[in-house]
Amino acid sequence: PAQEDRTSDGETSLSVGNPPELLHRVQHDSSILAVAVSDQYIYAGTQEGEILAWSLDSFELALRIQAHKRAVLCLYLSQNGKLLFSSAGDAIVNAWCPRNLKHLYHIYSTYDVGDVFSVVYSTQFQTAYFGAQNTSIQWCSLKDSASRPTPSEERHPDRRNHRFFDSVAAGARLTPRPASDGRSSTISTAGEILEVDKAHMEQYAHFGYVYCMLIARGASRLVELDEDMLISGGGDGTVKLWKLSSNPDDGIQPLASLGEDDAESVHSLTVDGSFLYSGKLAGIIELWDLDTKQKLRVIKAQKGDILTLQMSWGFLWSAGATGFARVTIIPG
Repeated sequence: PAQEDRTSDGETSLSVGNPPELLHRVQHDSSILAVAVSDQYIYAGTQEGEILAWSLDSFELALRIQAHKRAVLCLYLSQNGKLLFSSAGDAIVNAWCPRNLKHLYHIYSTYDVGDVFSVVYSTQFQTAYFGAQNTSIQWCSLKDSASRPTPSEERHPDRRNHRFFDSVAAGARLTPRPASDGRSSTISTAGEILEVDKAHMEQYAHFGYVYCMLIARGASRLVELDEDMLISGGGDGTVKLWKLSSNPDDGIQPLASLGEDDAESVHSLTVDGSFLYSGKLAGIIELWDLDTKQKLRVIKAQKGDILTLQMSWGFLWSAGATGFARVTIIPG
């Protein structure tokens, strides 16, 4: 039976007298860093750059591909369920068919963005947005992509000079690139290659890494109720709201900044109506009213950093660096 307890800061949490029954377990031999779920599969992105898909009917491994050269950091299933996006430490964003993991789009920036921590997609504007280690948010429209000029191979992250590995050392000798680990030859190259326009970037979107993003509709009066809005969380400790446009050249327009620039990183976000929950360091969850832009509550949900949040069935689910998941009852 479940019962209500009070946490140290007075919030109500759900404690379970008997642990929930384990129905099934799926495992992999590499760390799993990202998860997404469709009506058919559980998708997992791994430390080794793979994407795995387990069937929800049989819980058997149905699909397995080498998707990236480095760790998969984010998986995102579009609102209409037609595209599965992945981003990774290799500075690439890929889009896949969720049914068979066929490679559809291969997206890259001509800037040195570092790790791409987060990616989302607006079906309304047919545009992918991704947040990176270099503090930027960039975007790439998938509309009329086939009619664009062919990207230059020399501007691809795998081909252009690397600031460290291609730097000139003392005595004018080049630092050699690291040896390939063999994964490159198994990565699909069938997708349509899209190069992000240099102007399609919001530099210093946060004063820190852009760890998490989400697309929300009807969550704030700052945009029309039927209009997609971008929300981002960064290493500077702030949450930012952005207005989107059907014209990629118009960029993303800042609407509001929530929180203090205190370097208490925001690692996860979830929305419930007009309320936003942001997961931060040291087990802190902040509750925001997106209409008034006011902080309503601070919840101490975990001992470790909050790395993922989900609002479901009237409960706030959180999990983090301690390896535990926590369920918090949100008072009405």
